[in-house]
Amino acid sequence: MTESTEGLICMPRKLPRTLLVSFLLVGAAKSYGMNLQEYLKNVEANHKTVKSLDISKEAADDRQVAGDIDLVPTMGAGVSYTSDKSPLSQFALFGVSETKTTSYNLGFNKKFSTGTSAKIWAGTSQIENVGIQDPQLAAYEKFGFGQMGISLSQSLWKDFFGAATRLRWERQDAATAAEKGSYDLQKRGLLVQAESAYWEYLYAIENLKTAQGSLERARKIESWTRRRVNDGISDRADLLQGQALVAGRQLALITAEDELETAKQAVRDYLEIPKTAPFPMIEGDINVSRPINTLVTGGQGRVVQVEAYLQSLDAKARSVVAEEVDDAYRPDLVLTGDYTTNTLKKDMPEATQNLTDTTRPTAKIALNFTYMFDTSVKSATRNAARKEALAARLQAERKLIDSDSSWSELNRQYQEMTKRVEAASQLQKLQTDRARATNELFNKGRTITMNVVDAENDAATAELNLSRLKSLQRKMEAQGRLYMTVEE
Repeated sequence: MTESTEGLICMPRKLPRTLLVSFLLVGAAKSYGMNLQEYLKNVEANHKTVKSLDISKEAADDRQVAGDIDLVPTMGAGVSYTSDKSPLSQFALFGVSETKTTSYNLGFNKKFSTGTSAKIWAGTSQIENVGIQDPQLAAYEKFGFGQMGISLSQSLWKDFFGAATRLRWERQDAATAAEKGSYDLQKRGLLVQAESAYWEYLYAIENLKTAQGSLERARKIESWTRRRVNDGISDRADLLQGQALVAGRQLALITAEDELETAKQAVRDYLEIPKTAPFPMIEGDINVSRPINTLVTGGQGRVVQVEAYLQSLDAKARSVVAEEVDDAYRPDLVLTGDYTTNTLKKDMPEATQNLTDTTRPTAKIALNFTYMFDTSVKSATRNAARKEALAARLQAERKLIDSDSSWSELNRQYQEMTKRVEAASQLQKLQTDRARATNELFNKGRTITMNVVDAENDAATAELNLSRLKSLQRKMEAQGRLYMTVEE
């Protein structure tokens, strides 16, 4: 009974995707299966760059909150002791040789978002005058003096009822959103690269399977041809062709194994798995396509690149900066009011108890105007801020134009890639059928070994090209992560 090569040229039977790489994980008993979503979640959980970006986003939120540091209330307290023997002191003319003063004070300051500044304070002093001779001034030899006051200040022009604070909030909102968005963009880019490594790994598995199957078939062809040569049915040239086919397939297998190791290392790097740890089992179907728009974040609206959206936020922040500069150089009209109680008692404890006595208060109200002259320096500062805002707006508009073009081109290229995959799939089927037909002719003695080898090469190349195109198509779909939708 003569040996037949029937079925040797056919493509290998497809294995279930869930078992796609199980034969490569010998000894990896602790491996776990991961699909694309689980893989990316593990990248987010383990990759230190992603962790760093997440922490940086939290820091951006903290910096935004810290921008209100001027609105945080403050408290001040003090105690002092003074010994004054100066001949020019206020009591020296009455024969006082020394004035001893012990003072305590406590105050609270608060600026509100309305631009109002408030201060509440209180202070008491114990005053002792040594050497008073005049009996009429005996009451001032030792006495206590206390004050309690409140001060209010409100800008009526430059920072009209908190206009500067509102502008600062608006600028900080845009700047913080842009900063956090930049970290998010970096994270998206890293996830796109990680996904590319994922698909590259699955392609390397397909490539290795193809190389192993091709080598197995080539060895059977070489073995079958050797027997025909020994039987005198075929020439030695046919055997050399078979041997050359085996050598070529061995080289392809070595290359495929090397590419697989490179792909595995890339996956390890993104998952931050040490070399000594078992390699995880990766699940995935390279044949399943995804519409690009399903990877775009957001709801309904205009699809734009995340980078273009960040540029628009930067332009908004710069426009607010220009408004802040205008507000900072406006004339300032400040309304202030002060009210202070004055308490004079025989000692400090009694004065402290009567700080709220309003029988002898001091009241003051004032209106202060400040104007900075319009010089070239002032105009240049304003013009610079406005021009920077205009330049940022133009850049943002240009970036949106580029974004629309990029999105349109990505979809066009994806449609073309889909056509290429369909054509490659049809070519792979035809080459496989041709290989089967050529094998049947060879079994019947109606063709030569060269035709069988050519058919085998073309079938293997077609299968490999199809896998590569599908891998590229999956990577192209991942580019959708770099886009988002915004309301018009």
